[in-house]
Amino acid sequence: MELRHLEQILEICRAGGFSGAARKLQISQPTLSKSIARLESQLSLRLFERTNGAARPTAYGAFVAQRAETLLQGVAALTRDLEQLARGEEGRIRIAVGPASRLKPLPELLRRVAVRFPKLHVETIQETGPGVMKALHDGRVDIAFGYSEHAARYGELIRKKMFEDAVILVARPGHPALALRDAGPRELLQYPFALPSVLPGVERWAGETSREEGENLRAFISDDYSLIVHRALDTDTIALGASFLFAEQVKEGRLAVVSSTLDVPYACWMLTTAERWRSPLIKAMAELSKAAVADRPLSAAA
Repeated sequence: MELRHLEQILEICRAGGFSGAARKLQISQPTLSKSIARLESQLSLRLFERTNGAARPTAYGAFVAQRAETLLQGVAALTRDLEQLARGEEGRIRIAVGPASRLKPLPELLRRVAVRFPKLHVETIQETGPGVMKALHDGRVDIAFGYSEHAARYGELIRKKMFEDAVILVARPGHPALALRDAGPRELLQYPFALPSVLPGVERWAGETSREEGENLRAFISDDYSLIVHRALDTDTIALGASFLFAEQVKEGRLAVVSSTLDVPYACWMLTTAERWRSPLIKAMAELSKAAVADRPLSAAA
């Protein structure tokens, strides 16, 4: 069975006969009749009951027509995607990022997209961790980058891991917490924390908190990591986040890592819907993102 057979069967069902379907397909009625007759012979099945110029699908014909519509829609979508890819992606892509993924991998990804797809229109939005996944689920964006635990409630999403890191605690030099070794939540929650959101893993680490500890855990919440960093630099606040977010300040000695029992992994994922994953453009975004976090040369990602 070929795609043209699916088109023919679907049009015959819609037209209610071979003559009307032939006009729609822009072929002669005898040509259409012979094509379907040969297919019926090959399948050893009768697809249509023919009476007085009309054609009514049998159970087999109706089954094929039902499947044909979905398959032909898929072929049409694939054709559009390939045409868009071939003409340099003159369309657009919408990307949602969280506070951390805004800093990695988004900037390097956008640089690579500009080189590979110079005509592509790009829109980015920044949301909270849960907000990123909701934006994708609601159809407001095409792809999202975020923390794995925020995607847990959306089991149907396609997930591609970009990179892993460790969640750490940092404080400015001279902070009392830096004198501790393997400090637990009871010791550290004496001080205010700065973070973008309380991740489930952090909440489990903190356990049952007193009122004061709970207030300290949520003392400074921001979706802007530059503000979180400055909070730690300027006050006795302990900042929490993936280690790459504080790498520059730690290297320069302006912040130091707090020794703690916190053991929470960070994993950045690119997520999209199953429907969007069929697009070559979305697959290209995954490839470019992996190349961006691996810091491969642009020529290797193109």
